[in-house]
Amino acid sequence: AFIVLADADIDKAVAVGIKARFQNAGQVCIAAKRFILERPIAEELARKFVAAAAKIKTGDPLDETTTIGPVARGDLRDGIHDQVQRSIASGAKLLLGGKKVDGPGFFYEPTVLADVAPGMAAFDEEIFGPVAAFTVADDLDHAIALANQSEYGLSGNLWTSDMTKAREIATRLETGGVFINGYSASNPRLPVGGIKKSGYGRELSHFGVREFTNAQGVWVKENP
Repeated sequence: AFIVLADADIDKAVAVGIKARFQNAGQVCIAAKRFILERPIAEELARKFVAAAAKIKTGDPLDETTTIGPVARGDLRDGIHDQVQRSIASGAKLLLGGKKVDGPGFFYEPTVLADVAPGMAAFDEEIFGPVAAFTVADDLDHAIALANQSEYGLSGNLWTSDMTKAREIATRLETGGVFINGYSASNPRLPVGGIKKSGYGRELSHFGVREFTNAQGVWVKENP
């Protein structure tokens, strides 16, 4: 989850959140998918995020003016659209997009959903495409509870100006990685991997090297 607390830099969170959600048309395992916004800043962030997302250009990846390209396959695009439609039918509010793009290629409009809640497809399922889902949290504890209310636990993001608080919150998030005031990205200095249904084991850093080794136990009785 991409958590934004009330004391965060909203403009920076929006700018980074756009990249975190829409890079590679949202087809990144550690991309931001569920945006959990503390109530005092939720409306402002959503408004600025939608304005920024509306400027995204979908098109030919070889065109330098293109921001995002297509989804990998037609059936995947159909699945994304189905998840969006089911979420709307369950009460989510469509702020932007929500349609397949006509023409060649499996393009899907940059999409933003608000009022997303547990039980909706956009909250419970992974949407592997250009769809941002906004959920409002009443306070910090509620935000953490919402973030952890998932079958997955690969990576999370936390936006706040209080670094002492940020480090404490990170220990409460059920994810393999936490990126504070930034977006999730592989880094050879850090272990990458998940918990829950996001897999097991780690790659990269010295933890990743150890995944390719065998921990051997040897028991010896010196005086049989």
